[in-house]
Amino acid sequence: MHIQVSEGISAIETLAPEWESLIPSAPGAAFSHPYWYLAWNDAFRPQQVSAITARDGGRLKGVLPLARVRSDSRGLYFSRVAPFALGDYQPFVVDPATAETTLPEMLDAAIERYGRRGTYWWPHVPESDPSLGILRSYLKRKGMPWVEEREGAPRLTIDGQTLEAVEQKLSSKLRGDVRRSRKKLVEEHGSLSLWTPASADEGVAALDEFFDVHDSKWLSEGLPGQFRNEVIRTHFKAVMRRLWGRGIHFSTVRAGDVNISYHFGFLSAGWLLWFRPTYRLDFHRHSPSKIHVAMLIEEACRSGWNGIDFLLGEEPYKYRWANGESHIVNIHAGFHEWGPSYFWFSRGKPMARQRFQHLYARIQAMRQKRPEAENS
Repeated sequence: MHIQVSEGISAIETLAPEWESLIPSAPGAAFSHPYWYLAWNDAFRPQQVSAITARDGGRLKGVLPLARVRSDSRGLYFSRVAPFALGDYQPFVVDPATAETTLPEMLDAAIERYGRRGTYWWPHVPESDPSLGILRSYLKRKGMPWVEEREGAPRLTIDGQTLEAVEQKLSSKLRGDVRRSRKKLVEEHGSLSLWTPASADEGVAALDEFFDVHDSKWLSEGLPGQFRNEVIRTHFKAVMRRLWGRGIHFSTVRAGDVNISYHFGFLSAGWLLWFRPTYRLDFHRHSPSKIHVAMLIEEACRSGWNGIDFLLGEEPYKYRWANGESHIVNIHAGFHEWGPSYFWFSRGKPMARQRFQHLYARIQAMRQKRPEAENS
C-alpha cells in the first residue's frame, strides 16, 4: 500500500473524481463527499489542510481529509486534528475490502504529519461503519487514550411500503393535524404543491428567500439568525452549486403561488436527509413544516426512497415521525490524557452536564422551544 500526504485544498480538487468512486453507500455519505469538503472550503477556508491517500497498484483505496484547528477559549489553548468539513454523519472513505490495512496506515501518516500535540477528533462516525472498530483497535494498539460520545438520529424507514401503510403507523393525532391543516390551507390559499429547482442556478436564486425566512423566524424567538452571517450564506450557496446533481435536495411547499415552507437537504443512498427546514411565520397556525414532511413522505413512496433521516438532534417532533433510530459515535483521542486540549474536548461536555445540570437543562428547554419549522 502506497501512502501519500498531499497539502492544500488543491489536493482535494485533484482527488475528487477518484474519491467519488469510494464514497460508501450509506445514508450519510453526502457528508463524506469531496464536493461537500470543497464547499466547506469555499466559505470557511480551513488551515493546514491535507489529504492523506492510500493506493494499491495505483488505485485509490482510501482518503483522510484533515486539518488542524487551533483555538483559545477562557485562557485555555487547545488544538485538534479532524476532518475539516463537519456533517451529521462522517463515515470513513475507505475501500472496505482493504480497510483493515488501509485505515491504520493512513492514521500513522496523519500522526506523522500533525504530531502528538492536542487531540485527534473523529466526529459523527456511524455505528454501522466497519471502520469504527478498526479505529478503536488502532487507538488501543497505539496506547492512545480516548473517550466516546454516542448520539441518536431518528429516522422514518419506508423501504417499499405504500403510503397508506406508512401513514397508518403514524399517530392518529399527527395524521389528523396534517389533514386539517392541509384542508384549511387549500380553502384559504389555493392548491398545495411541492416545488424543487430545475437547475443549480435556480436553486441558488431561491436561497436568499430561504435565508431571510429562516432568520426572521429565529429572531422572532429571540435566537440569533444563523444566516445573518454572510459566511454561512456563502457555504450554503457553495453546497448548492458543488453538490448539484450529486445529492442536493431543496424543496418548498407552495400554497397557491406562495412559498410557505422550505427545506434544504440531501438525497443520499436512497435516504432523504432532513437537514435545514424553515417556514413563514405568518403561516404558523397551519403547521407548514408538518405538511412539508407529509408531502416528502408522499414523494418518498412514489419515488421508492428508503426513508427520511431526521439527522442528529433530540427535538421531540422528529420522534413523532420516526419509526427507528440510527446512532453515531464521536471519538476524541490523544497521546496525553490530561493535556489541556484533550481534557477540554473529550471531558468538557460530559463534565459540564454533570456540574451544571440546571444550566444544561435550560439550554435543552430552549432548544425544544425553537420555532416550529424545527419542531413541526
